Amino acid sequence: MYLPKSDIFKELSKIGCFVSQHQPQVFTKTPIIVFKVGNNSIVQDLSNNIISQDVELVIDIWADTSQQASELLQNVEQIMRSNLYNMTFSSDIPNNSNLHHINTRFKQTI
Repeated sequence: MYLPKSDIFKELSKIGCFVSQHQPQVFTKTPIIVFKVGNNSIVQDLSNNIISQDVELVIDIWADTSQQASELLQNVEQIMRSNLYNMTFSSDIPNNSNLHHINTRFKQTI
């Protein structure tokens, strides 16, 4: 079974901003990319061998401006696509603070 966290952390870190698996309670530095594994399920054959695996990653982008968040989304999408993930969802999330937030999901079937 493939566990994607360390690979995804390494790839997203190439963007050059703070990357974490946990959203900070207080944002002291932006931009920030927060990710988690939303799904990592397997399909087995009758012999109990893994025949496929569905991996979904939830990636949140936080930035000072809408433009900066959109540029980060473009970078994230390119990196994820180069790692054979397809973006299945992306949405601007309304926020009461001065930060701009984009929520995305990426899926890979192995």
